[in-house]
Amino acid sequence: MNCCEKRLYYNGRIVTLDAEDSRADAVLVAGDRIEAVGGAAELRGLGGPRLRETDLDGLVVYPGFIDTHSHPDLLAAWAPYAYCGGTADLASALDILRRHDQLHDLPIPMGYGFDDTAIAERRGPDLAEMDALFPDKPAVLLHISIHAAYINSRMYDLLGIPLDRPSDNIDIVCENGRPNGLVTEGAALAALDKLPPVTPESLKRGLLAAVDHYNAQGFTACIGGGAGLGGLTPHMLGAALADLEREGSLRLHLHLPVYADRFEQALESGLLDGAGSPLLRFHGIKLLTDGSIQAYTAAVPEGYHSRPEIRPATIIPQDELEALVFKAHSAGQQAVIHGNGNGAIEAAIQAVEKAQARFPRADPRHLLIHCQMASDAQLARMKAAGLWPSFFGLHVWNWGDRHHDVFLGPERAARIDPCGSAVRLGLPFSLHADTPVLPQMTMQSIHTAVNRRTRAGRLLGADQRVSVLDALRAYTTYAAAMCFEERNRGSIEPGKAADFTLLDADPRAVPPEEIRDVKIVSVISMGRPARGCLKD
Repeated sequence: MNCCEKRLYYNGRIVTLDAEDSRADAVLVAGDRIEAVGGAAELRGLGGPRLRETDLDGLVVYPGFIDTHSHPDLLAAWAPYAYCGGTADLASALDILRRHDQLHDLPIPMGYGFDDTAIAERRGPDLAEMDALFPDKPAVLLHISIHAAYINSRMYDLLGIPLDRPSDNIDIVCENGRPNGLVTEGAALAALDKLPPVTPESLKRGLLAAVDHYNAQGFTACIGGGAGLGGLTPHMLGAALADLEREGSLRLHLHLPVYADRFEQALESGLLDGAGSPLLRFHGIKLLTDGSIQAYTAAVPEGYHSRPEIRPATIIPQDELEALVFKAHSAGQQAVIHGNGNGAIEAAIQAVEKAQARFPRADPRHLLIHCQMASDAQLARMKAAGLWPSFFGLHVWNWGDRHHDVFLGPERAARIDPCGSAVRLGLPFSLHADTPVLPQMTMQSIHTAVNRRTRAGRLLGADQRVSVLDALRAYTTYAAAMCFEERNRGSIEPGKAADFTLLDADPRAVPPEEIRDVKIVSVISMGRPARGCLKD
């Protein structure tokens, strides 16, 4: 659609999510912007002689959904590798990895999505099993959390880790005085860094596939999980995305913080300055304060329910975390801080509070990613400091039963991802799926925020349920504000980007237990249909 062309979308149910939560049956788009919202007859009069029309045939139109934390770049870079999730047992996962290598013969076979506590054995492979699978080349089976990995002897050799004695590195898990095949956090990321470099051409292909996956789940915008992970430099990622935007094939607005070890270089180079292009902006620092509850690497000072002796510390020392947060905060940048356990959440809050005390900012909108174990008192301090939560609400559905029985126990599990507390405190929050940790499943995420039901059907924390409207705002208006895009996105109003998500039913009009059955039919990104078939 060129800048002179106007299109009328009519005969729909337009849910604007503006301040009045108004409704309409038509929206007029001029180029990539919304010109007017209202009745079809009224808007036709504004269209001019070249007006084109699309009959929505009763579809429900919401503002384009916005994902506030995931890794489309990793999803793209890992396109050549094996997805090993969803298996019933260990042998099945290993067989997927083996068969994938037989087909592709990669220098380093890698499988991702493996969930060790979701299979019958409730464990990952040991070193002998990984060596038997791949005796002649390095190999990695990545834990679903991306915070741990199972590797073979050849990968230990590649990492320079001796196998004949224990390691003083806490990320090298040992048993009987020797590494046992499991590595966590920094060592797991080091193993991923050994994967062969991604070529620009394969990265672009992978990004197109990733964008298609996001579009299919209703997304027209996304906050990335940290440019610079997985061997991808911010420059390399930016160049590939800029090419796609110039070619007109990018259908997703990307707001990209830069991983901590590349932040200073990005700041000095000017990469983080300005508003970026219509679909691409680098802004902010990504900080990793702890790991994953599912990998037993999150900072949980009280210990884990099934393994109370495990009490990991934060990954970044407190003084270093505070210095990095202050550097970003004082430069007008956004701090995007990963924190699952309550120990990491406390560390992040203290860092932002101290940065605000030294250099007050009225509206910093720093983000606390996952924020899984935050107490009400911590959430109140977050609100005061300008630190907003992006909850991985699908924890409740996908891991809630294991949190209840294994990781956290009934009491702590009942308030994971405390959306209800955030609503009561008036603290804006958003939701995410952390793809590729989980595939994007937007309606399941909204369903879970409203119903708080686990895979087994257990009600996990009734007081943390939220209204359907709050769950939808977590993917629209609140999410837009989190990427400083509230003037451009998040509601259907004149002057904003023509980003729409089209549904076959209104989640607010169906019974709560049927929200996940609502179908995402199509998305329109910057006035251009990205998926589905909308005929004139």
